[in-house]
Amino acid sequence: MNLHANKLALATTGARNLLRNCVQISKGQSLLLITEDRQIDYFENAVIDIIADKARDMGATVLTLSTPRASGPDDVPEALNAAMTQVDHTVFLNRIGDQMRFRSLPGTGSKTMVYTLDVDTLASRAATYDHDFMVRMVALFNGALDSKKTWHITCPAGTDVSGEMPAPKPVSAESGGFAVRLFPMSVHKPISAQTMNGKIVLQRWVTGTNTHAYSPEVHYLKTPITIHVENGHSTDIQGNGPDVEAFRAHARMVAEKFGLDETLIHSWHHGLNPGTGYFAAAKDDPVRWNGMIFGSPRHLHFHTCGDYPPGEINWHIIDPTVRFDDEAFLTDGEVTFFQTDATQALLQEFGLTTDDMTTNQDIGL
Repeated sequence: MNLHANKLALATTGARNLLRNCVQISKGQSLLLITEDRQIDYFENAVIDIIADKARDMGATVLTLSTPRASGPDDVPEALNAAMTQVDHTVFLNRIGDQMRFRSLPGTGSKTMVYTLDVDTLASRAATYDHDFMVRMVALFNGALDSKKTWHITCPAGTDVSGEMPAPKPVSAESGGFAVRLFPMSVHKPISAQTMNGKIVLQRWVTGTNTHAYSPEVHYLKTPITIHVENGHSTDIQGNGPDVEAFRAHARMVAEKFGLDETLIHSWHHGLNPGTGYFAAAKDDPVRWNGMIFGSPRHLHFHTCGDYPPGEINWHIIDPTVRFDDEAFLTDGEVTFFQTDATQALLQEFGLTTDDMTTNQDIGL
């Protein structure tokens, strides 16, 4: 493993944070790592090795099961279901864990989906913030939303949409409302777009949500398009004619494949982990970028094409400003909420200041 010693040390710190504070592994327990084919390299192989080595150092028995990405969340291999019932902890270094994040899983052991796809991310602030700190910060954010009545999203590209907050539903602080624990902890609970009205400006590309596998997973936008929204549905699309038609055709292809309404926008959320970055050119692999960047406060995405979370197509917004009841919680990709009185005691408890919570600007764009 030819890694710079400092980067390896930081990545090992990230692995320890995952195993001790998120997975909560103990000496003598068993850990099942679910991996993809190493030739695919969606997950950098060194990430798998660093996590496995650290788990062994902590006294765990490490087992590895390589399995292909599933066609969808209901297409999970029986061997995987059976294996999860036999171990204390399962860690997904495989997109199949992402596909299963909204369904119940077998076995009593913990289940964790890892989004540190490369060593740079495992060594970054995103993975080395104490996991308990991020769990509690996200819980504070979610709790603050429970009393809000309205939301409003804008961005420099021209997006301007608003809606009403749904009735609050309790979510587990540890999982954030998902069936698996997420590492790094990075997002608030999804917010319904059912009452959304306004316009959304899309640039660059839209991607799959990693719910079902389909091809192509990326649709590139040669020019920006503006989508007009009424009550959570797209009602009109404006822009360069051929680009609009190509966008419609892609959405229609996905909708017809799975029997969905391509006009429906289910929900949205933005990133809350300011250490999140993407350390390559996003345009070279938007699918991989999509699988990491959602935790960045510079990124907000809408779950579309499907009446279930997270739908089948992600619409990406960069540098959003988000207001709840006209109070800014996120401003141009910086989490204003981190500067409020509600967060100061938590920051102090973990020896952090608001300066430690500035957003990483490097997101591959």
